[in-house]
Amino acid sequence: MAALQLVVAQPTKQVDGRSERRGIRIEWDQSTLQRLAPRDGRQLRYAGYPRVKRLRDGTAVAVYEAQGNAELIWSTDAGKTWSSPVITFHGHAGKDSLGNQVKVNIANPEFIELYNGDWLMACNYRPTQPEVVPFAIAISRSGDRGKSWSQPQVIFEGGPRFTDGCWEPAFLQLPDGTLQVYFANEAPYTATDEQEISLLASSDNGYTWDAEPRTVSFRAGRRDGMPVPVVVDDEILVAIEDNKVGQFKPYIVRTSIADNWNEPVTAHSRFREYALQDSLPEHVYAGAPYLTRSPSGEILLSYQTTKGRGTDWEKSTMEVAIGDKYGRHFQKLTQPFPVPLDKEAKWNAISVWDDDTVVATSATNFDGGPIGAWMILGRIKRD
Repeated sequence: MAALQLVVAQPTKQVDGRSERRGIRIEWDQSTLQRLAPRDGRQLRYAGYPRVKRLRDGTAVAVYEAQGNAELIWSTDAGKTWSSPVITFHGHAGKDSLGNQVKVNIANPEFIELYNGDWLMACNYRPTQPEVVPFAIAISRSGDRGKSWSQPQVIFEGGPRFTDGCWEPAFLQLPDGTLQVYFANEAPYTATDEQEISLLASSDNGYTWDAEPRTVSFRAGRRDGMPVPVVVDDEILVAIEDNKVGQFKPYIVRTSIADNWNEPVTAHSRFREYALQDSLPEHVYAGAPYLTRSPSGEILLSYQTTKGRGTDWEKSTMEVAIGDKYGRHFQKLTQPFPVPLDKEAKWNAISVWDDDTVVATSATNFDGGPIGAWMILGRIKRD
């Protein structure tokens, strides 16, 4: 299939009276479209929430949901071939003190390679019936590069019902080695529909964790959700979805590494910023953000949106915006996957593939089949 190149005009700056082009753009290469799961003839009704990370030695790791479990595959030849899937978290039966049982599904897998070389995964426990066992955030560790995994360790428990759950963990390791897990948290707000972004930290590579989470951000009466962090120089930036007015939109909340969320970022804080250069209409949905830093320093933001697609958020598609090196003024919007209006590309992520390339992942049925985990490479073009 021929490469699809999406080219956006560049901003300019004045240098000694001259106009100079600057910045980067992304061209999504349709010839690199690849289904990560299901593959090799496997029959899955659903595979989604995919994330791909490229490790220090060049290994590519992909994690995704697969019918109630979390799976991992890896590639040592730049994605040409992939390993067989390893189930890192199994769906299981939860039981309360009275002996009542419920099926617990696994959702929202995330992955990080620690500075010491260990691989860590996090996930969200989602019981299928209320009032039996709690929603929870759990982690698992591999010290042999994914061949075996430790027993899951629950690091946070929400309420035992959907309206008081916890969701969408995301890792960050700070320059001093401190490990953080960010997640959306409804547990403090049992009497309302509110939600905050919470944080747990570990000083020993994830073996022990804070006893209680701290609040990263909260907008009273609303639902901060789906956090993804990145370190930018001496700051921590976290992309969130914020439904301040109308549908969710991408926002950036930030703190210095030195302050490290000493105070929550509330509704009117100067550390909470609408992400996009050009505001979207209130009725347009743009949620489930993801954040990464390009090799040249620009911050890249992805999200799923109904822009130009109607009002059904289930038929969203993935969009990517390019910000400056401080994580502001996101513009130059592109859509990596060719998604018809009656299909979807959701629960997306974006990360660095190599010095000149990024990788976008999505749960999509753009090809007319069942929803699967897909990836595509985007070539970074510098002006």
